[in-house]
Amino acid sequence: MSVRRNNLNRRAGFTLIEAALTTVIVGVGILATMSLFAACTQQNLNASQMTTAMELATNIQEAMANLSFSDPIMGKTTFGPEGGESLQSFDDVDDFDGQTLSPPIDALRTQLSSMSQYSQVVSVDPVDPNNLSLILPKTVTNRSAVRIQVRVLFTAFPGAASQEVYRTDWVRLEH
Repeated sequence: MSVRRNNLNRRAGFTLIEAALTTVIVGVGILATMSLFAACTQQNLNASQMTTAMELATNIQEAMANLSFSDPIMGKTTFGPEGGESLQSFDDVDDFDGQTLSPPIDALRTQLSSMSQYSQVVSVDPVDPNNLSLILPKTVTNRSAVRIQVRVLFTAFPGAASQEVYRTDWVRLEH
């Protein structure tokens, strides 16, 4: 009878090695799950920034949609904003050249103060209408096509370096 009782006592429970191995396996599983959550959170943040940046670039395109190709008063003699013009008085496409808009603007050129971590950087370059990849000097007065590029930058916190989140460009031809 004593032999049988010893066999029962030995089989009733886990050894220290089995318990330690189970703890390691469960710990690795929990660690992997936490890493997955961290990676998913970062991807969600990146996707949110990209979506916002795409919208901000679209705002610039819409703000320029109804503008004249050349200045109504100066014609094509000047490139960029004419003296005394501000964002609200831009009256032709090339007035946006070289502008860094921070805080960014919406399609009506209203500043979006709640998005002050973002900025829109706009460049307008004359291009050859027969070869849209050929950028012409800004002094060319017989331009009939321009390439507009919008870069959207994000600054994580004040004092941090800005990171480019999105870049797009399009060509606009004179009507």
